[in-house]
Amino acid sequence: MKNKPAASVFFLIPPALILGFFLLILRQAPSRTIFEHGFPLTVIPFLIFSLSALAFLMLVWWFSGRFFSRFYASPLSKEWAYDILTYTPILFFLLTPFVLSRYLDREDLINRLGILAGAVFFAVLYLKGTRLLVLEKKTGILSKAASRFFSRPLRQKVKILFLSAFILFNAASALICLSGVTVSGDEPHYLLITHSLIKDGDFDLENNYNGRDYRAYMPEETRIDPHLAPGAKGQYSFHSPGTSLLMLPFYLIGSLFGKSLMVWFVRLGMSLFGTLLGIQIYLFALQEWKREKTALLLWFIFSFTSPVLFYSIHIYPEIIVALLSMYVFRKVRFSPSFSPGLLMILGAALSVMIWFHALKYIFIMGPLFLYSLWVFLRKHRLGWKSAWFFGTPALILAVYFIFQVSLYGSFSLTSVSWRGVISSRESMEYLKILLTGIPFRFRWETLAGYFLDQRDGLLLYAPVYFFSLLGAVEMIKRKFRFFLLLFFITAPYILNSAFLTQRTGYAPQARPLVAVCWGLAVPLGFFLVYGAKKVFRLLFSLAVATSLAVSVLLIRIPLALYQLTTVGETQRAGLLFLNLSNLHFYLPKYLPSFLKIEDSRWPANFIWIGALVFFTVAYATVKKHRFTLPYAAHGLIAAGLLLLVFFWLVLYPRPVLLSPVRTVFPTGEKMTFYSLGHVARMPRPGTFILPQDNRSYVFFFTSWREIKSFQIRFGSSAGDYDVRVGYFDAVLFQGRTSKEIKTLYLAGPPSYKLKSTNLYQVNIHLERKSAISTFQNPYHFSVIPQ
Repeated sequence: MKNKPAASVFFLIPPALILGFFLLILRQAPSRTIFEHGFPLTVIPFLIFSLSALAFLMLVWWFSGRFFSRFYASPLSKEWAYDILTYTPILFFLLTPFVLSRYLDREDLINRLGILAGAVFFAVLYLKGTRLLVLEKKTGILSKAASRFFSRPLRQKVKILFLSAFILFNAASALICLSGVTVSGDEPHYLLITHSLIKDGDFDLENNYNGRDYRAYMPEETRIDPHLAPGAKGQYSFHSPGTSLLMLPFYLIGSLFGKSLMVWFVRLGMSLFGTLLGIQIYLFALQEWKREKTALLLWFIFSFTSPVLFYSIHIYPEIIVALLSMYVFRKVRFSPSFSPGLLMILGAALSVMIWFHALKYIFIMGPLFLYSLWVFLRKHRLGWKSAWFFGTPALILAVYFIFQVSLYGSFSLTSVSWRGVISSRESMEYLKILLTGIPFRFRWETLAGYFLDQRDGLLLYAPVYFFSLLGAVEMIKRKFRFFLLLFFITAPYILNSAFLTQRTGYAPQARPLVAVCWGLAVPLGFFLVYGAKKVFRLLFSLAVATSLAVSVLLIRIPLALYQLTTVGETQRAGLLFLNLSNLHFYLPKYLPSFLKIEDSRWPANFIWIGALVFFTVAYATVKKHRFTLPYAAHGLIAAGLLLLVFFWLVLYPRPVLLSPVRTVFPTGEKMTFYSLGHVARMPRPGTFILPQDNRSYVFFFTSWREIKSFQIRFGSSAGDYDVRVGYFDAVLFQGRTSKEIKTLYLAGPPSYKLKSTNLYQVNIHLERKSAISTFQNPYHFSVIPQ
């Protein structure tokens, strides 16, 4: 027994050497350039890294074995032997030389090596986690901790969940704020109403827009177009004031800490509603299925994936309406009796939605109102007692219409909207346009886009909701009337938005679904309870992990949250999926897109819809079955996922080339430039006008033949500039130009082989050092093949 640990340590030596080899490459990466592709094996650093890696692996191996042996009463030698296997993913570092041979620049190389290191790290954790789960089946420490949680009184459990979600929501909000992302889309307009109420004591926004008061929470240079309702004297917003009123205390607190914390405090206020919505889902699951683990898992998935996570930290009314509607639905469905006080609260929760949008939430209020009346009068036979349900709504609606008539001068529900008040004749004309003026294709594509569009479709950003379809199958089989009820309450809101072809502006994904997102969580719960088909359970686990990973990626790349899909947008690619592409693989090409453009024949749309139908039919037809993966299979799964990550995100450089512009030089040389953007202009082949300073410009281009040399010219007839000119990551010139044009020659430039072409990149960074306008006196830059 004593020799077994020593023998096990022997098997740690190869992973330690491989890890030392990887660390040596990582250490050398910052000093590489496009001109240096070799790998100098420096013995001393290699030995130091390898010995350090061996010591680290031995320490982790020793503690891991002790931990599993102690807490799960398993033989120590057995756990040490199992733990050795968890370090096999380190072998994938042997693929690192293939990364070096596909070099573009040091920043890209370090990024890809970091992805490989992260993938290996999580593969090791995955293998350790699978061993943990095997031992947990014998009732280990996690099971005991869960039992202690479940044994607590419900009030304590709710407090724990509330605090957990509140902390995580605001940690995510802080990370987004630290990235420099501020409010966008409709958010600044909601906040301007709040600002006006605090500073001016009124809803009149004309002076606030003219004075650019939104700079209190946005960058100084920001200019936004006023969102004022037609016919409202050019003073009042076309946004309903409910969200703005709720944000008053948080705006006041945030104003005490300055602009840097203003947005975070307001988003903290919004997180309260998202947190409470998660609690409602947890309570609903407990009441519907009486399963603690199911309720806890459903709460976790619902709260920390799109769309709830991100709408809980953005300033939009949908998450508040989702909370109100879910609360009413849960109470009406499960309450054993209804006191006058509860009836008044339910009526208030239902009617107050009009303060968040006078028109679109009618399609939630109406079905919930009818369902509530049916429960009160037919199921519970409350009779005249149900009149309490109407008391508070009458007061809330009366106050709302007094507000609307006082400011907007009309009872029309279109008053507080971008359309403004419309007459009966205009209403009929508008209705005619809605019924006959929009092609049916746009309507069904809008509905499909809510779920599948790569810019804002829910299922691509939270694939766990694919399993809501499978849960709906279980609902139809087991509780068909409940399925019809859920459809009756939630579908009108979604179908109305699709009928009007309303799409998301600058807002996080799936905005048209958020107000009734709980309607997707309910069938997801049915899948958790009744979906005993093991293959689909494994796919579900993968979908949960992917959904959580996407949430993390969106926090790291927050600009991917704000992507237009409204009329006029023609860029199909979602920013997140652009970031998951590389030079040789363009992911958006394989994802669905439902933008309102004439080019509707996007093949991926039909493939994905067909796959969705097949997925659902397969679940409905496959018989219930069970099987258990052997422990060795998890090693194969980890290896397969590592290979996928390596070939997808590590092997090839990560830049993506878009918008090719083909040019022919006077010499007959043909080159294609990519991703020029909207700033740099190319009036002649290879010659650029740069109208902005204090920034970098990067120019990618390809040629069918290898270019022997370049002539690079740069300068300006006015002003002084500090300039850095580079070829990939090699600096060709760093200094100052002063009212002059400089010329460089680069002979025998190395290139990157991209399919059958040669890829080149030149870049220039400008810092203006004199009092002239670069926009009026543009900087000139040219790259001419010789």
